Amino acid sequence: MRRVLSGVLALGLAFSGLSTPAFAQYGMDKSGPKNTLTPELPHCDKALGRAAIQEPENRWWEGLGLSNPEALIKLFASRSGCLRIVDRNGGLAMRNQESGLNTAGDLQRGSNVGRGQVAAADYFIIPNIANSNRNSGGNNIGAVAGSFLPGGFGALAGSLRVKKSEAHTLLTLVDARTTEQLYVAEGAAQKSDISFGAGGGGGGWGGFGALAGGGYSDTDIGKVITAAYFNAFTDLVHYMQTQQPGQAAAEAPIASQRTTTVVRAHATPAATAKVVYTLQQGASVFPTGQRNGVWMEVDDENGNRGWISSALVTAR
Repeated sequence: MRRVLSGVLALGLAFSGLSTPAFAQYGMDKSGPKNTLTPELPHCDKALGRAAIQEPENRWWEGLGLSNPEALIKLFASRSGCLRIVDRNGGLAMRNQESGLNTAGDLQRGSNVGRGQVAAADYFIIPNIANSNRNSGGNNIGAVAGSFLPGGFGALAGSLRVKKSEAHTLLTLVDARTTEQLYVAEGAAQKSDISFGAGGGGGGWGGFGALAGGGYSDTDIGKVITAAYFNAFTDLVHYMQTQQPGQAAAEAPIASQRTTTVVRAHATPAATAKVVYTLQQGASVFPTGQRNGVWMEVDDENGNRGWISSALVTAR
Protein backbone atom coordinates (compact mmCIF):
# COMPACT_ATOMS: atom_id res chain seq x y z
CA MET A 1 0.00 0.00 0.00
CA ARG A 2 2.84 2.33 0.84
CA ARG A 3 4.26 1.66 -2.61
CA VAL A 4 0.92 2.54 -4.26
CA LEU A 5 0.58 5.83 -2.35
CA SER A 6 4.13 6.77 -3.29
CA GLY A 7 3.26 6.14 -6.92
CA VAL A 8 0.21 8.43 -6.70
CA LEU A 9 2.21 11.25 -5.15
CA ALA A 10 4.92 10.83 -7.79
CA LEU A 11 2.25 10.97 -10.49
CA GLY A 12 0.83 14.13 -8.97
CA LEU A 13 4.22 15.79 -8.89
CA ALA A 14 4.75 14.83 -12.52
CA PHE A 15 1.47 16.56 -13.46
CA SER A 16 2.41 19.64 -11.45
CA GLY A 17 5.67 19.96 -13.35
CA LEU A 18 4.11 19.97 -16.80
CA SER A 19 3.54 23.72 -16.92
CA THR A 20 6.57 24.94 -14.97
CA PRO A 21 7.73 28.06 -16.86
CA ALA A 22 11.23 28.30 -18.26
CA PHE A 23 11.55 31.79 -16.79
CA ALA A 24 11.27 30.69 -13.13
CA GLN A 25 13.28 33.18 -11.10
CA TYR A 26 14.72 33.82 -7.68
CA GLY A 27 11.73 33.50 -5.37
CA MET A 28 9.16 30.75 -5.83
CA ASP A 29 10.72 27.94 -7.79
CA LYS A 30 14.13 28.13 -6.25
CA SER A 31 14.84 24.84 -4.48
CA GLY A 32 14.93 25.40 -0.75
CA PRO A 33 16.37 28.83 0.05
CA LYS A 34 17.98 28.90 3.48
CA ASN A 35 15.19 31.05 4.89
CA THR A 36 12.04 31.05 2.79
CA LEU A 37 10.54 33.94 4.76
CA THR A 38 13.36 36.31 3.89
CA PRO A 39 14.85 35.55 0.46
CA GLU A 40 18.07 37.36 -0.28
CA LEU A 41 17.61 40.81 -1.76
CA PRO A 42 20.44 42.54 -3.59
CA HIS A 43 22.36 44.80 -1.23
CA CYS A 44 23.78 48.24 -1.99
CA ASP A 45 26.35 49.93 0.23
CA LYS A 46 25.18 53.26 -1.18
CA ALA A 47 21.74 54.18 -2.51
CA LEU A 48 21.51 54.31 -6.31
CA GLY A 49 19.18 57.32 -6.18
CA ARG A 50 15.85 58.60 -4.90
CA ALA A 51 12.62 57.26 -6.32
CA ALA A 52 8.92 58.06 -6.06
CA ILE A 53 6.40 55.29 -6.67
CA GLN A 54 3.58 56.20 -9.03
CA GLU A 55 0.24 54.42 -8.89
CA PRO A 56 -0.68 52.94 -12.30
CA GLU A 57 -3.96 54.01 -13.91
CA ASN A 58 -5.31 50.45 -13.89
CA ARG A 59 -5.93 49.49 -10.25
CA TRP A 60 -5.49 45.80 -10.99
CA TRP A 61 -4.90 44.79 -7.35
CA GLU A 62 -8.46 45.56 -6.28
CA GLY A 63 -9.86 42.63 -8.27
CA LEU A 64 -7.48 40.29 -6.41
CA GLY A 65 -8.39 41.61 -2.96
CA LEU A 66 -4.96 43.19 -2.50
CA SER A 67 -3.71 46.66 -1.65
CA ASN A 68 -1.54 48.97 -3.75
CA PRO A 69 1.82 47.19 -4.29
CA GLU A 70 3.62 50.41 -3.30
CA ALA A 71 4.19 48.95 0.17
CA LEU A 72 6.08 45.97 -1.30
CA ILE A 73 8.40 48.18 -3.37
CA LYS A 74 9.08 50.44 -0.37
CA LEU A 75 9.95 47.39 1.72
CA PHE A 76 12.33 45.98 -0.88
CA ALA A 77 13.98 49.39 -1.31
CA SER A 78 14.44 49.82 2.44
CA ARG A 79 15.76 46.32 3.11
CA SER A 80 18.20 46.38 0.18
CA GLY A 81 19.51 49.91 0.78
CA CYS A 82 19.48 50.40 -3.01
CA LEU A 83 16.86 53.16 -3.27
CA ARG A 84 15.74 56.02 -1.08
CA ILE A 85 12.00 56.46 -1.47
CA VAL A 86 10.38 59.90 -1.44
CA ASP A 87 6.71 59.59 -0.51
CA ARG A 88 4.54 61.55 -2.91
CA ASN A 89 1.31 60.09 -1.57
CA GLY A 90 0.35 60.05 2.12
CA GLY A 91 3.74 61.35 3.29
CA LEU A 92 3.61 64.42 1.06
CA ALA A 93 0.02 65.17 2.09
CA MET A 94 1.00 65.11 5.77
CA ARG A 95 4.08 67.25 5.08
CA ASN A 96 1.90 69.85 3.34
CA GLN A 97 -0.37 69.84 6.38
CA GLU A 98 2.61 70.61 8.62
CA SER A 99 3.73 73.34 6.24
CA GLY A 100 0.24 74.86 6.40
CA LEU A 101 0.38 74.88 10.19
CA ASN A 102 3.77 76.58 10.00
CA THR A 103 2.49 79.23 7.57
CA ALA A 104 -0.45 79.93 9.91
CA GLY A 105 1.98 80.44 12.80
CA ASP A 106 0.71 77.44 14.78
CA LEU A 107 3.97 75.48 15.05
CA GLN A 108 6.47 76.00 17.84
CA ARG A 109 9.45 78.25 17.35
CA GLY A 110 12.38 76.44 15.74
CA SER A 111 10.23 73.79 14.05
CA ASN A 112 12.24 74.29 10.85
CA VAL A 113 9.45 73.41 8.42
CA GLY A 114 9.34 75.46 5.24
CA ARG A 115 10.14 75.89 1.59
CA GLY A 116 13.13 74.36 -0.13
CA GLN A 117 13.32 71.22 2.03
CA VAL A 118 11.62 68.52 -0.07
CA ALA A 119 14.10 66.15 -1.71
CA ALA A 120 13.74 65.69 -5.47
CA ALA A 121 13.10 62.27 -6.97
CA ASP A 122 15.65 61.02 -9.49
CA TYR A 123 13.31 58.30 -10.74
CA PHE A 124 9.66 57.33 -10.89
CA ILE A 125 8.79 53.66 -10.47
CA ILE A 126 5.46 52.42 -11.84
CA PRO A 127 4.48 48.92 -10.62
CA ASN A 128 2.20 46.98 -12.92
CA ILE A 129 1.18 43.44 -13.73
CA ALA A 130 1.30 41.74 -17.11
CA ASN A 131 -0.82 38.79 -16.06
CA SER A 132 -1.85 36.75 -13.04
CA ASN A 133 -3.62 33.47 -12.63
CA ARG A 134 -5.15 32.33 -9.38
CA ASN A 135 -5.44 28.67 -10.35
CA SER A 136 -3.98 27.72 -13.71
CA GLY A 137 -3.62 24.04 -14.52
CA GLY A 138 -5.83 22.72 -11.70
CA ASN A 139 -5.35 19.09 -12.74
CA ASN A 140 -7.46 16.67 -10.69
CA ILE A 141 -5.01 13.79 -10.44
CA GLY A 142 -7.62 11.72 -8.60
CA ALA A 143 -9.28 11.12 -11.96
CA VAL A 144 -6.06 9.46 -13.06
CA ALA A 145 -5.04 7.65 -9.88
CA GLY A 146 -8.26 7.10 -7.90
CA SER A 147 -9.26 3.92 -9.69
CA PHE A 148 -6.00 2.24 -8.73
CA LEU A 149 -6.62 2.47 -4.96
CA PRO A 150 -9.07 0.40 -2.90
CA GLY A 151 -11.82 1.76 -0.62
CA GLY A 152 -11.09 4.92 1.32
CA PHE A 153 -7.72 5.42 -0.29
CA GLY A 154 -9.46 5.88 -3.63
CA ALA A 155 -11.60 8.65 -2.09
CA LEU A 156 -8.46 10.29 -0.67
CA ALA A 157 -6.76 10.26 -4.05
CA GLY A 158 -9.90 11.70 -5.64
CA SER A 159 -9.47 14.91 -3.60
CA LEU A 160 -5.83 15.47 -4.62
CA ARG A 161 -5.44 18.53 -6.84
CA VAL A 162 -2.47 20.29 -8.31
CA LYS A 163 -2.93 24.02 -7.75
CA LYS A 164 -0.84 26.64 -9.44
CA SER A 165 -0.82 30.41 -9.07
CA GLU A 166 1.28 32.41 -11.51
CA ALA A 167 2.12 36.09 -11.92
CA HIS A 168 4.19 38.23 -14.26
CA THR A 169 4.93 41.71 -12.89
CA LEU A 170 6.57 44.85 -14.27
CA LEU A 171 8.44 47.78 -12.73
CA THR A 172 8.85 50.68 -15.15
CA LEU A 173 11.73 53.05 -14.37
CA VAL A 174 11.29 56.66 -15.56
CA ASP A 175 13.77 59.55 -15.38
CA ALA A 176 12.03 62.07 -13.11
CA ARG A 177 13.53 65.10 -14.86
CA THR A 178 13.22 64.18 -18.52
CA THR A 179 10.30 61.65 -18.20
CA GLU A 180 12.32 59.27 -20.41
CA GLN A 181 11.44 55.61 -19.85
CA LEU A 182 14.76 54.03 -18.95
CA TYR A 183 13.96 50.39 -18.27
CA VAL A 184 11.14 47.91 -17.69
CA ALA A 185 12.08 45.29 -15.10
CA GLU A 186 10.21 41.99 -15.23
CA GLY A 187 9.50 39.40 -12.59
CA ALA A 188 7.73 36.05 -12.87
CA ALA A 189 6.77 33.59 -10.15
CA GLN A 190 4.62 30.51 -9.67
CA LYS A 191 3.69 28.27 -6.79
CA SER A 192 2.70 24.64 -7.18
CA ASP A 193 1.48 22.58 -4.27
CA ILE A 194 -0.58 19.44 -3.68
CA SER A 195 -3.47 20.03 -1.28
CA PHE A 196 -5.85 17.49 0.22
CA GLY A 197 -9.36 18.65 -0.69
CA ALA A 198 -10.44 21.72 1.27
CA GLY A 199 -7.73 21.38 3.90
CA GLY A 200 -3.96 21.54 4.11
CA GLY A 201 -1.53 22.83 1.56
CA GLY A 202 -0.22 26.35 1.29
CA GLY A 203 3.36 27.52 1.07
CA GLY A 204 5.81 29.22 3.41
CA TRP A 205 6.91 31.98 1.01
CA GLY A 206 5.42 35.31 1.89
CA GLY A 207 7.42 36.86 4.72
CA PHE A 208 7.76 40.05 2.72
CA GLY A 209 4.05 39.94 1.96
CA ALA A 210 3.27 39.65 5.65
CA LEU A 211 5.44 42.66 6.46
CA ALA A 212 3.90 44.71 3.65
CA GLY A 213 0.33 43.77 4.63
CA GLY A 214 -2.58 44.50 2.32
CA GLY A 215 -3.48 40.84 1.74
CA TYR A 216 -0.17 39.79 0.17
CA SER A 217 0.40 37.05 2.74
CA ASP A 218 -3.21 35.81 2.97
CA THR A 219 -3.61 34.05 -0.38
CA ASP A 220 -1.45 32.04 -2.75
CA ILE A 221 -1.83 34.63 -5.50
CA GLY A 222 -0.82 37.37 -3.03
CA LYS A 223 2.32 35.45 -2.09
CA VAL A 224 3.13 34.73 -5.73
CA ILE A 225 2.73 38.41 -6.70
CA THR A 226 5.04 39.30 -3.80
CA ALA A 227 7.62 36.88 -5.20
CA ALA A 228 7.18 38.22 -8.72
CA TYR A 229 7.75 41.80 -7.52
CA PHE A 230 10.77 40.58 -5.56
CA ASN A 231 12.15 39.21 -8.84
CA ALA A 232 11.30 42.40 -10.74
CA PHE A 233 12.95 44.57 -8.06
CA THR A 234 16.09 42.44 -8.26
CA ASP A 235 16.09 42.85 -12.05
CA LEU A 236 15.63 46.62 -11.62
CA VAL A 237 18.54 46.91 -9.20
CA HIS A 238 20.81 44.88 -11.51
CA TYR A 239 20.03 47.36 -14.30
CA MET A 240 20.58 50.41 -12.11
CA GLN A 241 23.92 49.04 -10.91
CA THR A 242 25.16 49.19 -14.50
CA GLN A 243 24.60 52.95 -14.51
CA GLN A 244 26.93 55.53 -12.99
CA PRO A 245 25.87 56.76 -9.50
CA GLY A 246 24.07 60.10 -9.81
CA GLN A 247 23.95 59.75 -13.61
CA ALA A 248 20.26 60.69 -13.88
CA ALA A 249 20.76 63.98 -12.02
CA ALA A 250 24.05 64.77 -13.78
CA GLU A 251 22.68 64.24 -17.29
CA ALA A 252 19.53 66.28 -16.70
CA PRO A 253 19.52 69.78 -18.20
CA ILE A 254 19.65 72.67 -15.75
CA ALA A 255 16.18 73.84 -14.79
CA SER A 256 14.99 77.00 -16.51
CA GLN A 257 14.34 80.21 -14.57
CA ARG A 258 12.28 83.32 -15.25
CA THR A 259 13.11 86.99 -14.94
CA THR A 260 11.45 89.05 -12.20
CA THR A 261 11.92 92.37 -14.03
CA VAL A 262 13.28 93.73 -17.31
CA VAL A 263 16.83 92.39 -17.59
CA ARG A 264 19.73 93.35 -19.86
CA ALA A 265 22.05 90.51 -20.83
CA HIS A 266 25.73 91.50 -21.17
CA ALA A 267 28.55 90.09 -23.29
CA THR A 268 30.72 89.49 -20.19
CA PRO A 269 29.94 89.29 -16.44
CA ALA A 270 30.13 93.05 -15.82
CA ALA A 271 27.56 95.84 -15.65
CA THR A 272 29.72 97.97 -17.98
CA ALA A 273 29.96 95.27 -20.65
CA LYS A 274 28.10 95.48 -23.95
CA VAL A 275 24.37 94.67 -23.80
CA VAL A 276 23.67 91.82 -26.23
CA TYR A 277 19.90 91.51 -25.72
CA THR A 278 17.10 92.55 -23.38
CA LEU A 279 14.66 90.21 -21.59
CA GLN A 280 11.16 91.24 -20.59
CA GLN A 281 9.73 90.45 -17.15
CA GLY A 282 8.65 86.81 -16.93
CA ALA A 283 10.90 85.65 -19.79
CA SER A 284 12.41 82.18 -19.61
CA VAL A 285 16.18 81.80 -19.37
CA PHE A 286 18.27 78.63 -19.40
CA PRO A 287 21.44 78.73 -17.27
CA THR A 288 24.52 77.18 -18.91
CA GLY A 289 26.12 76.41 -15.55
CA GLN A 290 28.78 79.12 -15.85
CA ARG A 291 28.92 81.51 -12.84
CA ASN A 292 31.04 84.49 -11.85
CA GLY A 293 30.06 85.88 -8.48
CA VAL A 294 26.43 87.06 -8.73
CA TRP A 295 26.60 86.80 -12.52
CA MET A 296 25.29 83.77 -14.40
CA GLU A 297 25.53 82.90 -18.07
CA VAL A 298 22.16 82.11 -19.67
CA ASP A 299 20.54 81.43 -23.03
CA ASP A 300 17.19 82.92 -23.95
CA GLU A 301 14.47 80.92 -25.73
CA ASN A 302 16.09 81.70 -29.10
CA GLY A 303 19.53 80.47 -28.05
CA ASN A 304 21.06 83.94 -27.58
CA ARG A 305 23.72 83.85 -24.86
CA GLY A 306 24.63 86.50 -22.32
CA TRP A 307 25.41 87.25 -18.67
CA ILE A 308 22.77 88.47 -16.20
CA SER A 309 22.57 89.05 -12.46
CA SER A 310 21.24 86.01 -10.62
CA ALA A 311 19.37 88.40 -8.30
CA LEU A 312 16.99 89.24 -11.18
CA VAL A 313 15.68 85.70 -11.85
CA THR A 314 13.79 83.10 -9.87
CA ALA A 315 13.07 79.42 -10.18
CA ARG A 316 9.72 78.63 -11.80
